[in-house]
Amino acid sequence: MVSAESLSSQWAAWVEAIGAIAAVIGTGWVAASGSRAALRREEHAEALAANKDARIALATSTAALNLAILAATQITDLHVALKDEAWRGRVARVSASRSLLTTQHMLTAFPIQSLGSAPAMVEFSRFPAALAVASEIYSNLETAVRAADIGDRAVLFDACNKQMERLDAATAHDLVALRTVLRLEPAPPIPVQNRTDNATEPKLK
Repeated sequence: MVSAESLSSQWAAWVEAIGAIAAVIGTGWVAASGSRAALRREEHAEALAANKDARIALATSTAALNLAILAATQITDLHVALKDEAWRGRVARVSASRSLLTTQHMLTAFPIQSLGSAPAMVEFSRFPAALAVASEIYSNLETAVRAADIGDRAVLFDACNKQMERLDAATAHDLVALRTVLRLEPAPPIPVQNRTDNATEPKLK
């Protein structure tokens, strides 16, 4: 027969073994829990960094597109102005070159490498070049108009207007291409609300 003392010793050994196993399991669980927490913190930090990079990239692309829109708008405005008979009389005294050069400097100062892709950089680089061409066209027009007789100025304006028309069309095409490579959708049009105050509208007779 097994004595009571022997049973007690065996029981104590079993208790000690179970305690050791529990301690090992507990240590492993704590370590695994700490590892999971560290992994979650790392994933969270990576997600924050990715979101920050995405916001910076979007802000950079938007700034580039806005500068390009400004350049395209100035070229279009100059093209329209060259067709304005009232404006033509002021060309010898009022120069559009300064505003064009200011925007051109803003474009050339833009960190083009921040766009991150060669197609985007190529498309963006077209706009300071387009402004340089527009400024040269206008400067040549100013010089020619001042030197020409009043009766000969219309021919000069017509020739300059044809040059600006081609440049305006090319710049509009380049703007679409830049928006495409930057993956920026145009802003949705503002809805026109229906008017209800028909009493104020003129009636056709």
